[in-house]
Amino acid sequence: MARIGFIGLGRMGHAMTRNLVEAGHEVWTFDIAPAAVERSAKHGCHPCKSAAEAASGRDVVVTMLPNGPDVEDTLFGRHAVAAAMDADTLFIDMSTVAPEMTDSLASRLSALGIRMIDAPVGGTSEYAEKGALLILAGGDADDIARAAPLFDAMGRETIHCGTNGTGTRTKIVNNYMSTALNALTAETLAFAEAAGLDRMRTATIMAGTAAGKGFLAGAYDRKVFSGDITPEFALGLASKDLNLALSYGAGLNVPLSVGAAAAQIYALSRAQGLSGNDWSAILNTLCGNLPSRQD
Repeated sequence: MARIGFIGLGRMGHAMTRNLVEAGHEVWTFDIAPAAVERSAKHGCHPCKSAAEAASGRDVVVTMLPNGPDVEDTLFGRHAVAAAMDADTLFIDMSTVAPEMTDSLASRLSALGIRMIDAPVGGTSEYAEKGALLILAGGDADDIARAAPLFDAMGRETIHCGTNGTGTRTKIVNNYMSTALNALTAETLAFAEAAGLDRMRTATIMAGTAAGKGFLAGAYDRKVFSGDITPEFALGLASKDLNLALSYGAGLNVPLSVGAAAAQIYALSRAQGLSGNDWSAILNTLCGNLPSRQD
């Protein structure tokens, strides 16, 4: 069982420390909110008066903080955690931060002989409570293996994304898609209401089509990822349908800004002569012809 210093006790961090204790690990905690530290003591953590105290003499130090500057300040600023850690301490940042910040922190810690894993998580505080987070880890394979018992206590699955920084980059890319899809979903449901449709009935219908099921395990997997862009649904027809929706929405005075941006990508694909290919071929427009996937 590991001796863990855990810094950052918001809703996520609080649940994560509880799961670590329940798995048999010994956890020292710190947060800038004293009440959060006191609350962690109620489920068996050792409360600390400073971040440096939480980090000193531990096998692993974990940060779960709001943003990159908070992590940097914790390590190298007023909290001086980097100076408090031993050279054989494994540092794990589970915050969601800018990739450039992860790269900088890993480099600065490496100069001190301290190894780092970036391991942001997927899932809400509800998943954290259940110990069911998705952990996206970037770092050396031996370090990931060393951290595995901790990750197993906090999450349902750990994916080794690659070297330092790949966990952070994977989280940023994933969240780009989910947050953009959230805006598109809201825009689409507003469009449905403006068209006089029942919102919930329309949502149920879309949940059973590509609109709700998504593309990564569907059209993209079958077509462009496999190096095959022969038409399953032609890009030109998809573009036509999108433009019909935009025209209709404009007549209803419904702003369809996400769809309007997508229309520009379809227009570029058509200009490249891809109208007769599968609609997944817009990926080739954005990043060039892709090689067949390697299974």
